[in-house]
Amino acid sequence: MSTEERIARIFRETLSVEVPSPTTDIIEAGLLDSLALVTLLFELESEFGVAITLEHLDVEQLRTIERIAALVDSRVGEGERGLRP
Repeated sequence: MSTEERIARIFRETLSVEVPSPTTDIIEAGLLDSLALVTLLFELESEFGVAITLEHLDVEQLRTIERIAALVDSRVGEGERGLRP
């Protein structure tokens, strides 16, 4: 299962949000509120073993499942260097 598919599953199963496609702008569509964001970050850490803190986060990285997957893949590649304060 690809990173995008795993993230889409998190949206479906944990956040109860069906995102139409990996390129759908989740923020513009109003599918991600502040509580869902915190839950998403927790789930990404649990699923992929990466810690993405709010201090290291750019909202542009969360606009689509495609961008979230790229962020996760880059963090996994970094071995979490620089992710925790």
